[in-house]
Amino acid sequence: MTRIRLALVLGGVSVATLAFHAQTPTPQTHKFTEIVPGIYSAAGPPGVNPGSNSAVIVNQDDVVVVDSHMTPEAGRALVRDLKSITDKPVRFLINTHFHYDHTDGNQAFTSSDIIGHEYTRKRLTGDILQRGMFADLLSGLPKQLDDLKARAAAEQNPVQKTRLEQQVRTQTAFGEQIRETKPTPPSVTVADRLTLYRGDREIRLLYIGRGHTAGDLVVYLPKERVLCSGDMLVNQVANLVDGYVNDWPDAIEKLRGLDFVDVIPGHGDPFKGKDRIDWFQAYLRDIWQQAAKLHADGIPAADAARRIDMTGHKVHYASIAAPGVPLAGVTRMYAVMEGKAE
Repeated sequence: MTRIRLALVLGGVSVATLAFHAQTPTPQTHKFTEIVPGIYSAAGPPGVNPGSNSAVIVNQDDVVVVDSHMTPEAGRALVRDLKSITDKPVRFLINTHFHYDHTDGNQAFTSSDIIGHEYTRKRLTGDILQRGMFADLLSGLPKQLDDLKARAAAEQNPVQKTRLEQQVRTQTAFGEQIRETKPTPPSVTVADRLTLYRGDREIRLLYIGRGHTAGDLVVYLPKERVLCSGDMLVNQVANLVDGYVNDWPDAIEKLRGLDFVDVIPGHGDPFKGKDRIDWFQAYLRDIWQQAAKLHADGIPAADAARRIDMTGHKVHYASIAAPGVPLAGVTRMYAVMEGKAE
């Protein structure tokens, strides 16, 4: 006992201080919104990617979680924060697709079975750290952080300087967290559909076709009339970087046959109804048509990205302010048109 006390003193930490910290709970980072009884949208931690969502389905004896957020720490935070709404164990984690902002928290769910599409497992057991969105993110982080630091150092406005310095801290923490990622693939895979029965709750996992990736799942609860749509249908415009824009409208057309009222998307606020199916189909068909014409005319992807004009859709998508779209999406569409997409 004497040696323990001595170690605490030498380390500059008092027993009282340790007791205080032991009693101080870790702040909750997730915002839980109950959509219907027992089913929640869990909005991710603020900072780098505040729009990344999970869905939480509290059943009779256990919990099913849909998507695990974008860093291992965010996944651990979700596991901790779940205790604010239930003490039941997480039996299953479902990955809607392989992107890092939906799977990098997988390693925090050590006592859960992870379910995903066969393609999700293929990507997470492949070269996910060397190629694709996650690899691009890792390689781009140092420059982004250096740019932020330079802007913060040069800023004269105190309010703006404080904001930029906070962004530097957030980005630094994010970089540290994302580098500890160990890709953790599904241990149970789905080719077409799988149904879980947990007490009196029916949970359907459905593959509706190529769209956001080659292997997205949606999660449908028929009794509760809730759809967890992943990134196949989000609140605003989904990322096209791994998409099959030509197939995507037909895939989400299949959602019309499901009797749902509430949607928990992979990004953005939950919403109701099927209007966004129409909106996003129109967007996808328009951007594909414009890109296809420019491709046929021999216009390079970078020039095409500047020329494509989606402002006709800004009534539904507030992020559209002017002509021009992200180059990564156009590069992907060109690859699909040329038969070079995986």
